[in-house]
Order: sequence, then structure tokens, then C-alpha cells
Amino acid sequence: MQFGIVELLIGNMQFSLRIAPYVIIVATLFRSILLLTGYKRAFNTWTRNTVLSLLSIVLAPGIFINTGIRYVVCSVLGIHLDGFGVGTTYAEVNVFIHVERPPRVAALLVALFLSSLASVFVGFLLLFVPMSLLMEFPLAFVCWYLAVAVLLNSCIRSGDLTLIGASLKKQGRRGAIELLVVIAVLVLFYTQVVGVYV
Repeated sequence: MQFGIVELLIGNMQFSLRIAPYVIIVATLFRSILLLTGYKRAFNTWTRNTVLSLLSIVLAPGIFINTGIRYVVCSVLGIHLDGFGVGTTYAEVNVFIHVERPPRVAALLVALFLSSLASVFVGFLLLFVPMSLLMEFPLAFVCWYLAVAVLLNSCIRSGDLTLIGASLKKQGRRGAIELLVVIAVLVLFYTQVVGVYV
């Protein structure tokens, strides 16, 4: 059993590494499309975007898990954090991390990549574990629900882009160089090592 679990973890890590870019792109596109379907100016109902609001409530555990993962990864990489924040803008549940000051662009991009990869890993682990351990239906259903919640929340958010913009503004030309270097390294890693083409 122990050897099986180790094999499951290694296999899931390899699978997550290969599929992470696709999951992030699909989740981001899904969220962006939902955002664009909302009302732009006035409230016609209790929210500007009923579908997005309901999904954010139903999938709230995924938001908390992803934010927790991001907090741990950022802390390990030395990014100065100032706790969590919770908001319900337009009735949409939103959990975020307060950053004391914009970090270096390279450190921020690495943190975003690693935390997204870790979220995808956790999501697929929750998806595969019930089948591997032959869990009973109620517990397996909870794992699958959490897996979907985590994977659909493994997206690029406006706060991420705002923070990248603040870091670029703070660092200027050096930040732009770091941005290009990190993107080039990730592209080379995925195309030459992992063998994934996005």
C-alpha cells in the first residue's frame, strides 16, 4: 500500500507538471468568459453576474485551498506577506493575500508558477486518491467536489496581474528583463524538457 501511494504521488506530480499549463489556461478562460457575461453598470438582481456569484459560493473551498497554497509558497520564497483578505464584491466570494510591498518580478513569477503547479497537483490528487484507495461513495464524492473546486480556481486572477504590474513599475527595466527571462525559461522547460506545447 505504501509503495502504491508513493507511485501515485510521483505519477500525479509528473501528470500535473505536464497538464498544469492547460488547466491554468482553461480555468482562466472559463472565469474570463463568466466575467464578461455580467452586467457592466447597474444591478438588475442581487448581483451583476448570477452564474459567477453562485459558482464562487459553491466552489469557495477551492478558493481557500488555492489561497492557502499560494500563501505557503510565497512565504517559503521570502515574499513579504501581510495576511489574508476576504471580499464579496458583487456577491462573488473572493479570498486574497495582502502583500506588504511588490516583490522582485522573478520571485513573483516563480511563486505564481509553483503555487499554480501545487494547486493542480492537489486537485488531481483529490481526483485520483478515491479510486486508488477504493473509498466509499460519500468520502469519494467530497474528494471529487474539492478536486473540481481547486482545479477551476487554478486560474490567473486580476490581482496577480496587478501585482506583476506593480513589481514591473517598481523595478523598471530590470523587472522587464526578469519577466522575459522567466517566461523564456518556462517556455524552454516545457517545450524541451517536459514536451508540452501551449
